[in-house]
Amino acid sequence: MGYENRHALREGRIILYTRNGRPTFHARLSVDGIDGYIVKSTKKTNLDEAKRVAEELYDDFRYKLRHGLEIGTHTFSSLWQRWQQAHRHSLSVHRLKYIEGTLNRYLLPFLGGHHVALISDKMIADYWDWRIGYWNSPDGKAKIVSAQKTRTTKKRPYKQKLGNVAKVPAQKSLSMEQAVLRQIFGWAARHGMIAHMPLIKAPKLKSGNQVSRRPAFDLDEWRSLYRYLRRWATDGNNGDSAGDGGNGLHRWHRQLLRNYVLFMCASGLRPNEARQLRWRDIDFHEDDQGTRHAVLHVSPETKTGERECIPLRNATVVLERIRAASSHTKPNDIIFSDQNGRPIENFGKTFKKVLNQSELLKDRFGKERTVYSLRHTYATFRLLYGKVPIEDLAANMGTSPATIFAHYRHVTTRQKAHILGGSLRPELSRKGLYL
Repeated sequence: MGYENRHALREGRIILYTRNGRPTFHARLSVDGIDGYIVKSTKKTNLDEAKRVAEELYDDFRYKLRHGLEIGTHTFSSLWQRWQQAHRHSLSVHRLKYIEGTLNRYLLPFLGGHHVALISDKMIADYWDWRIGYWNSPDGKAKIVSAQKTRTTKKRPYKQKLGNVAKVPAQKSLSMEQAVLRQIFGWAARHGMIAHMPLIKAPKLKSGNQVSRRPAFDLDEWRSLYRYLRRWATDGNNGDSAGDGGNGLHRWHRQLLRNYVLFMCASGLRPNEARQLRWRDIDFHEDDQGTRHAVLHVSPETKTGERECIPLRNATVVLERIRAASSHTKPNDIIFSDQNGRPIENFGKTFKKVLNQSELLKDRFGKERTVYSLRHTYATFRLLYGKVPIEDLAANMGTSPATIFAHYRHVTTRQKAHILGGSLRPELSRKGLYL
């Protein structure tokens, strides 16, 4: 294979050329201190742009040699693989799963093939623009349509249909992706894979200064839901039981969902935390007043790691009902399992049906409730009716006091209703100052 359109730079240390009749320029670099040639595509068809890229590559390698940094030709994709391997045993399974999903869905499609030394501030800024508009773009819309046409299988019974994907990402989502990028590029900089980090700062969306209120149930709605579940769990004549093996198994699944909903609202656990619970993870503690409380030992492989959680006392009754109905109650058995002992991956689909049927799917602002709304309901009720201090509630839920305050400040405001909406001083009322 001969060189075509050959151009020499830096006294022949850089050779630019095309090949096989294609317009893209490649660069062959000869750098003192590196054995052999370094051959890279400039990804440019314009000669002036190709010269700029080639000289930047040449200068980058010389800089690394002078400063004793690692010599590599990493793309973002290969950098990610190195980072993933280095952190596989230091991050929780939940955290790695989130990062892998974010990389595969967003970061790798946009940045994966780019040489990390050439990922500039502008390219990162372009990523945010692309990310914010992705699900409204032709590619994003096509992906949603394709996902909705996929069928479930025995191996993947809960394939993601992207039906609930946010067309515009939340500010929190962008902040979490920003943290992932900073982790990866920071690690690369510390190990000499890049000379410096690009500027990684997610833009503020128009509503970015406010934390969105998470949909929960108020007290009347919660009463309506658990009363509806009580009736629904014993009704075996609903048409959605087809294929479940008959009304007996159908009722068993309904009772399990009912108990799951009651347990989640009594414990405030995250869905992934409850999914990993085994019977060995429950013991009991007697307080100074002689009251017996369940203690849940949350797995270290969950979002915030190992902790103890004290649910409401009625959680014990719910757990006893689950144990009585289950054939899998050995210490190592999963609590929320199917009749074969396998963990139930997702109650969300059936729970959404229940909320639709009970007319409780959406809150007053039109936001759809999910299984996660049970955690938010627990937090709201503990603050409003249980008068639990924010610091104690945060520890029990595995989060920070700042997060509790940010998402539930409306509850703490309501707690002060007697002050904020109290009676006027008589002398002010007589003067008509508040009329």
